Amino acid sequence: MFDCLAVYGFVTISVNRCFAVVYPQKRFFKKLSWCFISAGIQWMLAIILPVPVFVACYMVYIEGNLLLVPLVGPYEFFIVLILPAVIFTISNGIIYFTVRASSRRVHTIAANISGSSTTERLSSRDISLLKHIVFVFIIYMTGWSPIYIAAVSGLTSDMPEWLYYLLQLPAAISFIIVLLDLLWYNHEVRQYLKEKFIKWLHIQ
Repeated sequence: MFDCLAVYGFVTISVNRCFAVVYPQKRFFKKLSWCFISAGIQWMLAIILPVPVFVACYMVYIEGNLLLVPLVGPYEFFIVLILPAVIFTISNGIIYFTVRASSRRVHTIAANISGSSTTERLSSRDISLLKHIVFVFIIYMTGWSPIYIAAVSGLTSDMPEWLYYLLQLPAAISFIIVLLDLLWYNHEVRQYLKEKFIKWLHIQ
């Protein structure tokens, strides 16, 4: 559940950014109520998706039924890696192509004024966004893949405890890197935190 909560937290951020980019004039996506709705959906997914795993564990440890054991690893692999990766890729793909289309419209208007320098500036913006999307995706997959690949391969049952926790370390590092990256890359959040920090210093 906690893995789902962390992973789908990133998915929620990605989807929210997608809505903000695609519908910049929609005030609903900027309201506090939308934040609560997003958080509610995130928690709902984090609670509902692991239910089959809990059922399988109950059948194994309480009823002694081993029928669902082979399916637990692949299912966890799907809900923690495959499904979030698909949603993340789709939402960020929409963001990229929306920004790309916007850049082309701006270039069409400004081409006669700024010449080739506008083309370079807009191309750099698109490339920077694409690099950021690829960076976050690679960090996410690299961090969360080891432990769940081991689980789906059935290697965790006979694995030493220290090695099991060692395989979880990349996921924790990935979580921190992606979180810091999203905070740093989001100008509005960065500006908000900066203002709060300056206000706190002023109070002190």
